[in-house]
Amino acid sequence: MIKVKAVFIMSTIILLTSCSSDPGEQSIKDSSSEQKVSSQASLPQFYVPSEEDDSISIINLPTNEVSGQIITGDKPANLVFLPEMNKAFVTHMDDKSVGVIDLKESNMTNKIKVGSLPHGIALSKDHKEVFVTTIGDQYVYVIDTENETVSRKVDLGSKARTNYPYLYEDRLYVTDHKNNAVYVIENDKVVDQYNVSAKPMVARTSTDGSLLYVASSSYDLLEVFDTKTGTKVKEINSGQGVTDFVISDKYSILIATNKEGNSVSIIDLTTGQMIENIENLAAPKHISFNEDETIAYTTLSGTNKVAAIDVETRKLVDEIEVGESPHGIQLFSK
Repeated sequence: MIKVKAVFIMSTIILLTSCSSDPGEQSIKDSSSEQKVSSQASLPQFYVPSEEDDSISIINLPTNEVSGQIITGDKPANLVFLPEMNKAFVTHMDDKSVGVIDLKESNMTNKIKVGSLPHGIALSKDHKEVFVTTIGDQYVYVIDTENETVSRKVDLGSKARTNYPYLYEDRLYVTDHKNNAVYVIENDKVVDQYNVSAKPMVARTSTDGSLLYVASSSYDLLEVFDTKTGTKVKEINSGQGVTDFVISDKYSILIATNKEGNSVSIIDLTTGQMIENIENLAAPKHISFNEDETIAYTTLSGTNKVAAIDVETRKLVDEIEVGESPHGIQLFSK
């Protein structure tokens, strides 16, 4: 039973498959056959990496049907798209690599070696570079998207651990869950640092870049900072183990996943108050809107499902079966 409360706030997936060690042998399967499926057969789509299945599930919108599966490296986590190059880049946490996906052929074509436990990933505004954060070391690895090679590493210091990256214009924000910090990087140099209360996970700015929102997981709050002054301006109650969130200017809301609390919270950004808490969701981790921001999709990392939540009714409207332990979720739309 799904229990919904009008109180305060708010992130996996696909069919079991085997993993080939040769990227050239990777293929995509649908739920009923070995038939190869084009990832671009129906757009928009969500791509969902599943840790236990070493695969990416493809969900067609608006039907919410799983149309196929792409085999990846070990324990895929998060990904970004370069539609103009028909490429996607996905982090492999247990393989010390980033996989390159051919979106037209729906298979993995290359692996790029990086540091220990590659996790987060962000794409530059000009699509020429990908920034990869690795939980196991102090570096941000910068990948040339055309040559598919690591062009350089950004060193954040020997005690740093990089978790999630977020780009606003030319400013890169990187969360460090070990040191309770968010680093601000410009031109490959740390130019500022935000100290947060406990275990920062995802960080994102407001649309205009004036505010930085940080999911402080062990603090069960979202901490909000003024990016000009660097001061904390607000704390927003979320839920236990808040991990990720999306912001809608259209509805003036923030929707957050509370992984340890097994819930998703919806927050009114005007008042800073929680207006709904959707419970009994198994370890929601990452979250993304559909194109018109009417439905929020979150990976349920404690299951093999993605949950769909209607923004207007604030209710769970669908659960989509994907691979085991779904992690990230990314919308692909040209």
